[in-house]
Amino acid sequence: SSGINAEWPLRPGTNVKDVPETFIAQVSKQVSLISKKDESRVCVSVSDGAKLYFGGSGEPAAIIQYHSIGMNVSDHPNISASFAELLKEIGVPSDRAYIQFNAPLDTHVGKCGSTIADLNKAKDVIHL
Repeated sequence: SSGINAEWPLRPGTNVKDVPETFIAQVSKQVSLISKKDESRVCVSVSDGAKLYFGGSGEPAAIIQYHSIGMNVSDHPNISASFAELLKEIGVPSDRAYIQFNAPLDTHVGKCGSTIADLNKAKDVIHL
């Protein structure tokens, strides 16, 4: 059959150990650019040193979960290309990384004891 089928692990991460703080900051800036959202609305978590076996090998690899309210499917190729470039910096080749895209509804994301939808309605506009 054509296409790529992948079994998703329970948790995103990379088996690269000791990912530098500068890389995480760079990812935050890049996410801000590709999502067209202020960096103050970006949250990045990197689980480095994960026990990750990818494609039958323990060589450097990564699993990324990318969540963004309002993301369009047409954005996925650009986002994927951006992450492929970033991952090279920590030694993860693009063919050893999967990205799972998720565009939650603003009613499904909470912040400040409310939801983004309710905060937006209250004119306390927050763009995630």
